Amino acid sequence: MNIHHVLFFFICSALRGGHTGLVSAKLNIYSAAEGGNGTISCHLSVAASRKFFCKEECKAEDVLVKTDDDVAQRDRYSIKYRNGPSGGGILSVTITRMTKSDSGRYRCGVGRNSLPDSYTDFEIRVSDAPLAGHSGFIRSAVEGDNATFPCSSTVYGRQKFFCKGQCEKDDDILIETDGNRTQSGRYSLEYKEVSTFGLDVTIRQATRSDTGQYSCGYGSALAPDSHKTFPIIILDAATPGLSSSSERFTPSSVLPETTDQVTAPSSASCPPYLLYLVVSLPLVVVLMAVLLLLAYKWKTRRSLKTTRGTADSVHMKPSFTPSVSTCEDSTYQNLRYTRKDQDPIY
Repeated sequence: MNIHHVLFFFICSALRGGHTGLVSAKLNIYSAAEGGNGTISCHLSVAASRKFFCKEECKAEDVLVKTDDDVAQRDRYSIKYRNGPSGGGILSVTITRMTKSDSGRYRCGVGRNSLPDSYTDFEIRVSDAPLAGHSGFIRSAVEGDNATFPCSSTVYGRQKFFCKGQCEKDDDILIETDGNRTQSGRYSLEYKEVSTFGLDVTIRQATRSDTGQYSCGYGSALAPDSHKTFPIIILDAATPGLSSSSERFTPSSVLPETTDQVTAPSSASCPPYLLYLVVSLPLVVVLMAVLLLLAYKWKTRRSLKTTRGTADSVHMKPSFTPSVSTCEDSTYQNLRYTRKDQDPIY
């Protein structure tokens, strides 16, 4: 194995999607009941003509839908694409008549499925237990994790809030602030102007009792200017299925069904030029180190050859030492010729 094989291995490992990306991050989890229909909208950082929806490692046999059109369907799977803000795109993927075998890791994106331009990874968990009449996807988190949820489809305002329930009384308010970053106990709120959704809310060290309905948005919490209400299910960390806490998620606490969930680009997803930059920098450093090492070795060898050549020339060159007679009336100069195997001759 030479340096070219090593560099090729590292580049391929960095570019490879799936489980070995540039950045490792926990996936967004969506829970659903068996037999239901659900849609997830993937917000992508770039737009492209080729769209795809795949499962697990996203190899050729894992691709569920791939198309150059804006709308496509294959069996129980379909995709719909529309242009998004800031030059990006929104790819909505739908699964109908869900079964427990639909549980697993998924990816939606644009470009080649093996090397996408932009993509989003997420996990789906399908349970045979009904989710209080909610047949679509419900954003979920695992017990003990820090769970962040986007406050999408809202219009910016200076004052921001985060509530449990529908924010009908003061006791429902978790956070109310005019700042861009605030934390209260296990709950926090953060606004980023350049982010996909602007406003995100986080529950730290989530417990099963956190399962329920939440609201976030702008304006006064009890009289909001713009807000979003969404359900959250906290899954038992000991089992891969839905936790028993979902039983406390009663129909009275659920708004009319909304099956469309949104998810931001994965942390490993970025515009192609950023990906190339991240991969190229280590490569340039390695190549520079190799070139400097080769240059040093070449210079050292050249210096050694020059030194040896000079030494050999000095050893083999006859020595002529002119000797001038001390006699003032001498008209000749005696020439001394020295050889290794003879005495001096005058």
